[in-house]
Amino acid sequence: MMDPSSTMLNTPIPPPSMEPDRIVIRAFRAVDDPQRCESFVREHTKVLEDIGVFNALKPDTSWSSDPNVVVFVAEHPTLGMVAGIRLHKASLDGTLPMERSLESLDGAIIGILANLVENGNAEIAGLWNAHRFAGRGVPMLLMEACVAVASRIGVASMVTFIAEYVAPYAAISGFEPMRALTSEGIFEYPVAGIRTHAMILQDPLVLSAAILTERHRILSLRLRPHQCRTERPKHADLVVQYDLLEPLPVPNKAHAA
Repeated sequence: MMDPSSTMLNTPIPPPSMEPDRIVIRAFRAVDDPQRCESFVREHTKVLEDIGVFNALKPDTSWSSDPNVVVFVAEHPTLGMVAGIRLHKASLDGTLPMERSLESLDGAIIGILANLVENGNAEIAGLWNAHRFAGRGVPMLLMEACVAVASRIGVASMVTFIAEYVAPYAAISGFEPMRALTSEGIFEYPVAGIRTHAMILQDPLVLSAAILTERHRILSLRLRPHQCRTERPKHADLVVQYDLLEPLPVPNKAHAA
């Protein structure tokens, strides 16, 4: 007769349950949440210091008091704020971060951006991803959220000046190179050896240049800004709770960004 204990010893032990990480991606007007803005600045600064470009960039933090700035953050239940990005709506009496960065490299950017203001333009800026939660594709999810919110703030175009590793994420969402600029909008910035891309999304509402699957994902967020879904932007599942019900539409007039 077989010893039951021997059967138990030979039974394979199932692997431990591996639940996917969970994050919340939320949007808010900068002026409505000073505490999160402070965390954004602190974490962004750490990333810039880690990659050795903080002194070259010396980021402006005046956006935290600008009612025309929408902030997006990714928050992890144990790791805290792990990524962020900002959406700056352009105004007649202010300048976008992109203009301040590029005016000495290619002055044509001033006229290009000025022509976009009347119909409504916004810049995606200030993207960062903490090293403690890198490699998960969160920057792509943040960019999608920004584009989804475009209809809430009344813009007919969007621009961005982003690191080369993020440019493919922007491209699948419909952004195209700003070919009117030097080298079709590719610059060594903020230091030699780092390539940064100037890009534009001509129709953030229709998204005609976005790949079809990406367009569907963005429109889903636009129609249902408060939803939970399992994402797989990289090689592992990520459960994301989106809280994009806020911000309320930003005012038409704004001070300098």
